[in-house]
Amino acid sequence: WAQKMGLEYSYVHITSAEKRFGSCNAKKGICFSLRLMAYPADVIDYVIIHELAHLKHMNHSSQFYSLIEQYMPDYKEKVKILQHKE
Repeated sequence: WAQKMGLEYSYVHITSAEKRFGSCNAKKGICFSLRLMAYPADVIDYVIIHELAHLKHMNHSSQFYSLIEQYMPDYKEKVKILQHKE
């Protein structure tokens, strides 16, 4: 996804985080929770796209969600799945 989106990250870590599915920091590092393995591949793709979008927009602005929507037009359905299973 990073290549498709034209974005570069510095590292990826897999964590045992229980409160969030992913995170991105100012050093362009991205973390994903092991909990994601319980979800369908398209939902995991959404979380990946979401965190990569933070490399360009370190917020949840309309531009941030527009970037996500470019690559996953039905992202809101994926959000519902993540919220429902928590």
